[in-house]
Amino acid sequence: MREFLAALIGVRCGMREPGVAPSTGISASSNTAVVEQRTADDAVTGETWSQEEVRKTVRDYLAMLVAETEGTVYNKANHRRALILRLRRGRTEAAIEFKHQNISAVMVDLGLPYIKGYRPRGNYQRSLVDEVRTQLGNRAETRNVLVTGRPVRSSVGASLVAPPPTRRQPYEAARHQPPIDYVALQVENIRLGRIGEELVVELEKRRLADLGLPDLAERVRWVASVDGDGAGYDVRSYDLGGTELYIEVKTTALGASTPFYLSSAELAFAREHVQSYRLYRVYDLEDGPKVFVIDEPLLDVLELAPITFRAQLAVAAS
Repeated sequence: MREFLAALIGVRCGMREPGVAPSTGISASSNTAVVEQRTADDAVTGETWSQEEVRKTVRDYLAMLVAETEGTVYNKANHRRALILRLRRGRTEAAIEFKHQNISAVMVDLGLPYIKGYRPRGNYQRSLVDEVRTQLGNRAETRNVLVTGRPVRSSVGASLVAPPPTRRQPYEAARHQPPIDYVALQVENIRLGRIGEELVVELEKRRLADLGLPDLAERVRWVASVDGDGAGYDVRSYDLGGTELYIEVKTTALGASTPFYLSSAELAFAREHVQSYRLYRVYDLEDGPKVFVIDEPLLDVLELAPITFRAQLAVAAS
């Protein structure tokens, strides 16, 4: 298995909308990622979510996520209205939407795709994590769909946007990861990666040309395609002064908060070239690709969680 599976990288994306206080009253910067919480709807009804309600809500969420991943049209409002009939009396659509956003946060922390329309909200119930793990663990077909996705055609052009807000939160979900088909995941990363790299090459050429530097634009090189993927980066570009920039491209068809994979070699290269290293995160590949740039030291802005290790028998000293 390729080395890039050695580390799962979670971009520290904010799990709270600007101006919206966490439902528990706990600071968004605290290290309490998983808590037993009471939503605003609970405060009205006086009832916390039962395990049966959690089970039904997770099942509904995963059904929508599979549909979205496969490119099947579905309606979130219709799903909420149908689900509310199966939950305890007094539940509201707003409460269901909030719970779906909690599930998105769980999916992010498990290193899996999430529904783009439900932005992740942290401080989720521990029982929610357990239920997601259980349902994914029992549904191999669902896991495989989430990993492999649907065919993505080459996109034309990408928009450069600001990075999402960041957070500090422990990677609680990694210890009991649902079984993932890493071979299928490797194939998917390679497939999407080439599309994203091509977009970044064109983006860099356009950037330099627009700055009146056509000679530098012509020198932008798709290193991973022309020279192979052993360089530690994917694209070589230039700053305004002509200094080389080493760009690593990470691509997803899903949202900006989706975790990605980084090899030990890529991380070592980033550490050795702090001033000239850039990580370009390409996302929403199917719906008008967007790109944000990380130009800070990776360990300052990313959370790393080990996923696989290379192992060999220790040799006793003779």
